[in-house]
Amino acid sequence: MREMMKRCLTLGLSLSYVFVAGFRRRELSAPAARQPRKFPIQEAKPVPLPEPVPAPQLAASITFSGTVVRDGSRFALRDSDGALFALDSTGRAWPFEGDDVVVTGLLDQPGGLLHIRTIESIDDVRAEAV
Repeated sequence: MREMMKRCLTLGLSLSYVFVAGFRRRELSAPAARQPRKFPIQEAKPVPLPEPVPAPQLAASITFSGTVVRDGSRFALRDSDGALFALDSTGRAWPFEGDDVVVTGLLDQPGGLLHIRTIESIDDVRAEAV
C-alpha cells in the first residue's frame, strides 16, 4: 500500500513539474504576446450631470403610549381608547408583553402598522424624568 502511494505521489509531482516547465517555456518563447497593447487616444467628451434628485422627506416620529398585547402571533399596542396598532418588530415588543410602554415610531396609516424606533417601559420613562 505504501509503495502504491509513493508511486502516485511521484507521478503527480512529475506531471506537475512537466506542466509548469512547458508553460514557462511557452511564456518565454512568446515575448511579443506580453507587449502591452496600444489603444488610440480619444478626446474626452464632457458628460452631462444628471438632474439632482430631491431627498426623500422623512415622516416625523410620533409617540404612543399604551399596553403591549399579543394579537395572534404578533404584538400590538392597545392605547387608552382601546385602539389597536400592530407593531412591526416582534423581537422588540415581546419583552414588554402586558406592560405599559411608550413607543416612538412611524405610523403607516393605511395598514395601522406602527414602525418602532424606540420602546420603553413607562416606569423607566418616569424614573428618567425624576
